Parts: sequence; structure tokens; C-alpha cells
Amino acid sequence: MQQPQITSECTSLIEACTLSLYRKNIFRVTGLPVDASSKEVSRQAQKLQMFEEMGGGVTFPQPAFALATPPTTDEIRDALSRMKEPESRIVDEFFWYWPEEFGASKSDPAIQAMLAGDAERAVLLWRDREKNGSHVALHNMAIMYHMFAVDWTNYHVSYDIDHALDDQIKGYWRKSFERWEKIVKEDETWDMLKERVRSLEDEALTTGFVRRMLRQLPVALDRVNAEAALKLAVQGRMDWARFHVEFMSQTHSGLDDVDSTADLVLTPIRKQITQHLEACLSQTKKSPGQAPELIKQIVAQCQPLMGVYDLFHGKDAHQRSELFDEVADVITNIIVLFQKNTGDNKTFVTYLKTALEFASGSRVRERIIQNISIGDGNIAGKIVQPFFERLHATNEANITPSQKLGRINSEIITMLPQIAQSIKTTSEAYIEFINSIALCLRSISVDAHNQSRDYRTAETAIQLALKLATSVDLKQRIQEDIKALRESEESYKCAICNQAKADPGCVLQLPISSVPQAARSKLSRDDILRGHVDIPRCRGCRDRQSQSKAKSGSGCLILVAIPFILFAGVVVLHFA
Repeated sequence: MQQPQITSECTSLIEACTLSLYRKNIFRVTGLPVDASSKEVSRQAQKLQMFEEMGGGVTFPQPAFALATPPTTDEIRDALSRMKEPESRIVDEFFWYWPEEFGASKSDPAIQAMLAGDAERAVLLWRDREKNGSHVALHNMAIMYHMFAVDWTNYHVSYDIDHALDDQIKGYWRKSFERWEKIVKEDETWDMLKERVRSLEDEALTTGFVRRMLRQLPVALDRVNAEAALKLAVQGRMDWARFHVEFMSQTHSGLDDVDSTADLVLTPIRKQITQHLEACLSQTKKSPGQAPELIKQIVAQCQPLMGVYDLFHGKDAHQRSELFDEVADVITNIIVLFQKNTGDNKTFVTYLKTALEFASGSRVRERIIQNISIGDGNIAGKIVQPFFERLHATNEANITPSQKLGRINSEIITMLPQIAQSIKTTSEAYIEFINSIALCLRSISVDAHNQSRDYRTAETAIQLALKLATSVDLKQRIQEDIKALRESEESYKCAICNQAKADPGCVLQLPISSVPQAARSKLSRDDILRGHVDIPRCRGCRDRQSQSKAKSGSGCLILVAIPFILFAGVVVLHFA
């Protein structure tokens, strides 16, 4: 059977079926029986007017199932007014207690017991009649259990209840729907209601209205549970909210449309959210600085409703996606305006991540993620900028390669863990910074080799550059430099014997003053800055010179060969 759609064909029924169904019922409010005559209605109205003119409180007799809080004068006046509306009256008659025969309430023992306040006797009579196949008694027992269930749920929405009552309240719901499902499928109740409509002889009311009531009753009853689920879910009482949604799905055997009913109760909330989003965006355009506070308001309003939509429709439902993608989009628009006006990237990223929690559509998520990347990049750029400046200053400083390496180690490399805690190591700014350090170290390595013949600094700098570099192209160039440096080290001979391989640990530091005047023109800038020349030596020559120095008491014996070998055959490295 195709599920019925909620239509406007029985608006009076749909509008009545809320948690106020019994609170506003005409006959419960006025204390009149469902077949009260127009004269009885007029007398009740006159009585009301008299009480108002006397300025006294309204004290109608209390029948069984009376409201816990007596109705106000305005509520009674509204009920009497709606009794003149044919469709509203029939709907309220349907949701109250019937006599076995309309027009015979005065002779119906159960109705008279009810009007006298004797609920126990009325219920006993209906139970006996129900067992004997009375369709009126079946209807009245459905009303009674449904009324108890709705009354307790209204109380539950406003107050906490003893968990010991949980099973009893759920029992009211189940017992009422056991009967509602029979009523929907059987003709007798509806035939009786049609006869009631004919007896009223009102041109504005036809038996067609009864047929429409029958078609829409399962949906209308669902609306009561849907409203209960909504209110309880918003309060975070998801166990009871889930009960009402599952109850909607389990009852009526496919004669209802749970999704449409859910949409019906959620539509007003959706409109409120949309209006609030529009107002917040408009306010941000006028005053961008208020964006964070406005977003907090949006989150406070919308976050609890995500669980509500999940409950009714599921996380993948289009109803959920459409609404909360709109929420995410507006939050993004608001915080973009804020960032453009304030430059506050930290707040920008924080609230973009909040927006991402609402988004499920790929287009919205992609937009938010792109903006987060931009914000992270701006944050990272601001953090690393001072270190970029230090790196540039070190690279341009008029100091030796080994001194530059020392600065980079002490002022930049040691700070990398701290920087990595502040920004993502995968961010573009961080990667660019790391590769810039590697480039600077590569330059130091080349200068240390070409200008100073400082193999130790050259080796240390180039290995550190290889460790830091992330660019594939830069890594390849560094590896080529390492290969060239290895080849140069292989030909790195002792300047004393010019035969053995020089040992970087045996370098002789010769003061500039000891260099012959004729050779000083060939000294490098780094040599002059250091104030000495590094003379490569092998371990054997170092040991022999140390022994000679010990015997003579001076280092003069080594100076004879220096002018001839000081600048012989240096391998020069070049940037690729």
C-alpha cells in the first residue's frame, strides 16, 4: 500500500493533533458532553459571561478526566468559539468520549459517571462493553489511554519523572495504538461518525470530511509523537525521543508516512533557523567584529538539532544535509567577512572548523577546507616570518661559512620543534621554510669548500641540508653536491708532503701574519675574516711537525713549503 502524504485535505485534524490535543479539547475544557446541544452551549456561554461580569473565578463542575490545571477564562471562551466551527467540533468530538448513541448522553451510564467525576465506573463500563464488541467502547478506551499517554508526555517535557513510571507511560501509548489500529481498519466507528455529521445538518460539514479524517488519522496521530520526540530531543533526552520515533515507525502498519510527519513538525524550526542565519549574516555585514558571538548563537541553536534530524531522518538524509549545509555555508560567509576586516586568522580557522562539523555536502566541505588551508597558511606564514628574516640575515652576513652554520644551528634548527608545535608541518609555509633552510645550508657547504677549503663545515652543512629538504628537485641537487664533495675529499692531499690524503682533523691554522707577502693576494675573503689560513695535513705530517716544534720550540720549520703549495689544485663546487 502506498504511504499517504500529508495534504491540506484535512487541515483541522492535522492542526489539532499536537501535544495540546487534549489540553485544548473543546469538551474537556468546557465539561460538556460531545453531543451537547446548541442550547447547552449557549447556556455555558451565558454562564461564562455572568462569571466575568461578576468578576469572580470560573468554577465549573469537575467531570472525570478534567484538566489538572483548571482552564482560564480565555481558554474556555476559545473552546466555545471553536465549537461553532463545524470541522473543529467534529475533530474534538472524535478525540473525546462518545455515548453509545449520539444524542443520548443523558441516558448513557458511562457518560453520566464521567460527567459526575466517577472515572472508575466509566472505565469499568467501557471495558465490559469493549469485551462484548462495542465499537464505541473500543473508541473510548483508545481515547483514554491516548489521553493518559499525552498528558504524561506533556508533564515529561516540562519535568523529570520517576523512571519507575517509564513502563507505565509506554504501556499507555501501546494500549492506545492497539485500539487505534483497529479503529482505522474497521468501518463501524466511521459509519457512526458519518451519521453524527448528517445529524448536525450543517452545509459546511459533509461525510466527505469523515473519509478524509480516516485517510489522514495515522499521519495525524504520528504528529503527536513527532512533536514529543522533537521537544525531548532538543532537551537532550534522546532515549525517550527515540522511543517516540520508533513508535511512529512501528504503528499503523504502513498507513502513515513518518518522513512527511517529521518534516511537518520540523518545518517551523527550519524556518526559524533560516531566518536566524539571514539575520546573523546581515548583522555581520554591518559589524564584522561581532562574527564570533553571532556564530556562537548559531551553534547554540543548531547543534542540538543535528541529533533531532539524525533521529528522524538519519545522518545521510537529504533533509539533514540541506539544512546543515546551509548552516555551514552561512557560518563560513560570516567568518570570511570577519577575517577580511580583522586579519584574525586564528579565530578564522577556529570557526571554519566549527562550520565543518555541520557540513556534509562535498561542495560545502571543499570550500571550508580550502579556507582552512588559507587560514593555516596565513598563521604559519606569520609564525615563520621572523625565522625567514634570521635566515636571510645569516646568509647575507659577512662571516665565515662555519660561523653561518653555527648561527643556523643555534638560532633556527634548535627552534624547529617549537615551530612545529605552533603550525602544521604539512602546511605550505612550513615546507617552504624548511626547504629555504636546506638551500641556505647548501650555499654554506659550497662556500666552505670553494672559498675556505673547510671540508668539515662543507660536509656537516650538506648532510644537514639533505636531512631537511623535502623538495624532490632540491634533494637531487644536494645528493649531487655530496658526490662532488666526496670526489674532492678523495683528492684532498696533505699540503706538506703532497702525497698522503689530508685528514680534516689535522688541519693547521696558519695566522695571516705568517703568510708570505707575495702569497697574501691569493687569500680568500673567509681566510682574511678568520685571521688564519687552514693548511690541510695528513696525520703523519702533523705528528712529525709536532715533534719538530717540540725540539725547536717554534713552528717556523713548516713555512718554507707553504708559498709553493698553499693554493694548488682546489676542486670547486658549483650550484646546479
